[in-house]
Amino acid sequence: MKEQLLHFIWQYKLYNTKDLTTINGEKLQIINAGKLNRDGGPDFLNATIKIDDIKLIGNIELHIHASDWKKHLHQQDKKYSNVILHVVYFNEWQHPIIPTLELNGRIPTILLSKYNTLLQQTKNLACQHLFADINTITLNNWKERLVIERLERKSNEILYHLKKNNNDWEQTFYQLLGKYFGCHINQEIFEKLTTLLDYKILLKHKNDITQIEALLFGVAGFLNKDFIEIYPRKLKSEFTFLKQKYQLQLLHEHQWQLLRMRPISFPTIRIAWFAQLIQSFPLLNKIVENPNDFSWLDDIEPSEYWNTHYTFDKLSKFKHKQIGNSFKSVIKTNVISPILFAYGKFYKDEKLIEQALQILQQTSFEANHKTNKYDNNFWNKKTGFDAQALIELNDNYCTKQRCLDCAIGYQILKNTTHTALPIIA
Repeated sequence: MKEQLLHFIWQYKLYNTKDLTTINGEKLQIINAGKLNRDGGPDFLNATIKIDDIKLIGNIELHIHASDWKKHLHQQDKKYSNVILHVVYFNEWQHPIIPTLELNGRIPTILLSKYNTLLQQTKNLACQHLFADINTITLNNWKERLVIERLERKSNEILYHLKKNNNDWEQTFYQLLGKYFGCHINQEIFEKLTTLLDYKILLKHKNDITQIEALLFGVAGFLNKDFIEIYPRKLKSEFTFLKQKYQLQLLHEHQWQLLRMRPISFPTIRIAWFAQLIQSFPLLNKIVENPNDFSWLDDIEPSEYWNTHYTFDKLSKFKHKQIGNSFKSVIKTNVISPILFAYGKFYKDEKLIEQALQILQQTSFEANHKTNKYDNNFWNKKTGFDAQALIELNDNYCTKQRCLDCAIGYQILKNTTHTALPIIA
């Protein structure tokens, strides 16, 4: 028995409530179990109970062992002066004044067994063999809550960066977009690139793709060497002037990762794509005004040089390198939906918040090592909405064994019978 589980059992009345009595034999009725307190002080606040014919209103404290009251020095803490009931699992000590309820023997053994099974599982999904207990309504409601939790957290990150950018939404959007152009391996360094190179500098050169590429590749550190081919030499020449003009700080080429990557995901190709996208900036206002228009993302193809190259000075077989559908889904899921959610939250625009959710529902499923842990018997894998819910479930519930905070875990543990059980010695 853990105290967190005891809180869960008390909160949802998952114990035998028939003929309750205090350890002194007084008749006990729980009218209101109180509200779980996640801060300091008693565990449940503003509860209402009835002992014999006397109604009491106050707080309730729970412990595994009754003597934990003394061990935690509650008798010296004024926060516990309004405790009206001490709920314990093992009663090996009696409080001299506060009535005590012992739950040992009132908690179904099947609940304890299921909880222990969940915690002892070493599989990716601890509750997989118990999943038949979950109904569709519970799953769908939980899925929506998971997506909202994920978008809320991403939104808070966006609003944090917005504040750092002096409420410049376009700069914040530009940085977020750059982060996901970096792919998961180069996310941090690509985001650093967009921090060092202000988008307003790029806008001054938006009609000249060579100058845009010179700025991006130069600040990224890819032009700090001698080249054989004409195009990279031209970029280097352009950047030598622009670097002095804008007093730019540079990254180093070795900070970018290329190992164990498909060539189409090389940072050079991603930067070339990003350069083309800059020509559509400023972009966020267009997205806010028409969230369903993704034409700006459909026709991105790098400049001609990159049809025969993946890196500078290394010729490759001719290939058009347009952005693929899977990468478009990544951008819609991780950039467009969160930025609309944050924008709607900032300006209290419920339509934009709803639009952010709809984009996820209309985007294809994003498979990765996290979503692959869960098979289709557990969860439908059809949309970006499904994927985001699974990633949130994996990151913040399953891997942290937060079964008691999970709607699925709650449903599994709730499906037990409230029968009197023998006292556990």
